[in-house]
Amino acid sequence: MKNNKYKCFDLNVSDNIANLVLSRPSELNTMSRDFWVELGEILEEINRNSDIRVVVMSSTGKHFCAGMDLSAFSNGVEDIPDDKKPDSARIGEALYRVAKELQGYISNLEKIRVPVIAAIQGGCIGGAVDMVTACDIRLASKEAFFCIQEINIGMAADVGTLQRLPKIIPDSKMREMAYTGRRMYAEEAKESGLISDMYETQEEMLEGANKLAKQIASKSPVAIYGLKAVMNYSRDHSVSDGLEYNALWSGAMLSQKDMTEAITANMEKRDASFDDMVDVKKFNESSS
Repeated sequence: MKNNKYKCFDLNVSDNIANLVLSRPSELNTMSRDFWVELGEILEEINRNSDIRVVVMSSTGKHFCAGMDLSAFSNGVEDIPDDKKPDSARIGEALYRVAKELQGYISNLEKIRVPVIAAIQGGCIGGAVDMVTACDIRLASKEAFFCIQEINIGMAADVGTLQRLPKIIPDSKMREMAYTGRRMYAEEAKESGLISDMYETQEEMLEGANKLAKQIASKSPVAIYGLKAVMNYSRDHSVSDGLEYNALWSGAMLSQKDMTEAITANMEKRDASFDDMVDVKKFNESSS
């Protein structure tokens, strides 16, 4: 099932895998206003689709994503006559709200119930680093590079990189990248733990990403949802709080049916077959 209603993305769902593709190669897949709005909409669509068990996010063209389209986010203050310009506090508050909105779109990658695999070719720059650090798994082709670009244009990254990246790679290396704006190429990214695997070509990477997605999609979707929720919560809380959350989740969401099927399939040396998640829309309609 292919969905072409978006300007910045293509979405194709097949065999419980959603391939989400950044689709503006001539613009280097920059993060325009349309990009951000559509990212929120498409992640909500994915989260509500009970057929989807895993997402592969990939891209087109030379670069995965060249980061923020700054021209699309001009606050327009320079065009307002001096006697009508808002004061600095109001401008600052407006910029705060914009940052919070963009942070929310990125955080949705963590909040949706299914794992997201990012398959990265070429440059992953600025806001794109914010985006992929919110994904569950990152793969890259050999020529890929990562750059915390914001310092090169006189600002501090503010949409998630500074919070998530030091939980993925060593803090010292993250700070070096943030302060200098240098590029980290795929080989160093693999050594640092930013990516799980590196491929010779984009084609091989996409094949590997979909093979990995197929493995994940073959598991119990309830258990996969639980894993994502518990791992994300535990990352941001104490061990004690994480264990408590884990126990509560297991008590509420452990599927005896899926456990029985997984064990039986293993004993019978066959692929397990699990039901999809409940379609929330249909569930609401039937219960109203």
